[in-house]
Amino acid sequence: MDLDFSEEQEQFRAELRALLESRLPDDWVGIFHGPDEYLDLSFSITREMAERGWLTQTWPEEYGGRGASNWRQVVLQEETWAYFEPRGGQYMGVNWIGPAIIRFGTDEQKMRFLPRIAAGDVQWAQLFSEPGAGSDLAALRTKATPTGDAFIVNGEKIWTSYGDYAEYGVLLARCEAGSERHAGLVVLLIDMSTPGIEVKPIATPLGKHKLNSVVFTDAVIPADAVLGAPGDGWRVAMASLAFERVGVARYARSTRILGELERLPEADRPEIQRDIATALAGARVAELMSYLVVDMKERGEVPTWQGSAARVHNVTLEQRVSAIADRVLGPMAIVDSHDTAAVEGGEIEDFTRLAPTGTVTAGAYEIQMGIIAQRGLGLERIR
Repeated sequence: MDLDFSEEQEQFRAELRALLESRLPDDWVGIFHGPDEYLDLSFSITREMAERGWLTQTWPEEYGGRGASNWRQVVLQEETWAYFEPRGGQYMGVNWIGPAIIRFGTDEQKMRFLPRIAAGDVQWAQLFSEPGAGSDLAALRTKATPTGDAFIVNGEKIWTSYGDYAEYGVLLARCEAGSERHAGLVVLLIDMSTPGIEVKPIATPLGKHKLNSVVFTDAVIPADAVLGAPGDGWRVAMASLAFERVGVARYARSTRILGELERLPEADRPEIQRDIATALAGARVAELMSYLVVDMKERGEVPTWQGSAARVHNVTLEQRVSAIADRVLGPMAIVDSHDTAAVEGGEIEDFTRLAPTGTVTAGAYEIQMGIIAQRGLGLERIR
C-alpha cells in the first residue's frame, strides 16, 4: 500500500481547506452548536462542494459522481471531520445511504433520490435503533405490516440524529408476523412528512438539541419504498452499516485537538507532553487502520471486521485525547463551546463533551469487538 497522497490529491486538500477556512466562522463546532443560521450555512457549503464535483466524487458517473479514487474521498473525509463536519448530517447520504441505494435500489428509486443527494440539498435520517433494540438491533419490534400496495407502520425509533429536519428516512422494520431476530425484516425509504409519523426531541446534556425519537402510528408507506426485498432487510441494513462505519475519518479531529492542546501553556508539563506524543502515535495507528479499509475498497474487496477494528481504534483514541484535555484544562474542558472563557473557539470543549459517546453511537464498542472476535479471529459466539 502506498501511503503517500498524490500531488493532485494534495492540491485538492489545499483547495478544500481554503474553502472551509473562508466560509466557516471562528466559533464553528458543527451545526448543533451555534445559531440556527449555521444549518443554512451547512447546506450552502455542501451545495458548493457539489457544484465543484467534490461531494459524491467516488460515485459512478451515471449517478452524479466522477468515478474518482476512494483516496480522493479520504481527503474530503479527513478535512471535513477535522473541521467539525460542515456538511452536517448530509455525510450520511454521501457515505452510506446513496451507496446503499446504488447497490440495492430500483431504477425509480435511483432516479428519485440520488440526484438530490449528489446535489447536496437533502437531509436523511437513520431509523434503526429502538428503546429496546439499540446495540442488539435484531431485537427490534417496529412493525411494517403489508397490506395491498402499502405497509402500515407502527412502533418507535430512538436516538435519531437530524430527525427533526430530515426529509427522508431509512427505516428498518419487521414485515413478517411471528418472525424473530434477523428474519422477516424490511428496509423502507420513507417520506418523513407522512401522516402518522411524529418526531419528538430528546433532551441531553450535550448542548443544543440533537437527538429525537420518531413514533409511527398507522403510517402508510407505499410498497415501492422497499429497498432490496421484503424479508431481506437484515442483509440490506448490514451492508448499509458497513458503508457507514468506514466513511468517517475520526482520527483527523483527534489529531487537530492534540495540536491545539500542545500549544496551550498548561501542556508544558513533561507528563502531558509524553501523553500527547503517545496519543499522536495512537492517532497514526487509527489512521492506518482506516487506510487499510480504504485500500480494500479500492481493490474491490468488501471489508468486514476491518471496519470495526478501525472504528474501535478511532473512538478509543477520542476518549484518550479527551482525558488529556481534562488534565490540561480541568473543569474548563467541558464548558459550553460558546462560553467567553472557552479556548480555541470551543473546539476542545465540544470534543471533550462528546468523546464519551463514541463507544456507544453507530455500533457500540462491545458489538464492534464481537464482530472482530467472530469474523476476524474466528472465535465462537457464546451468547
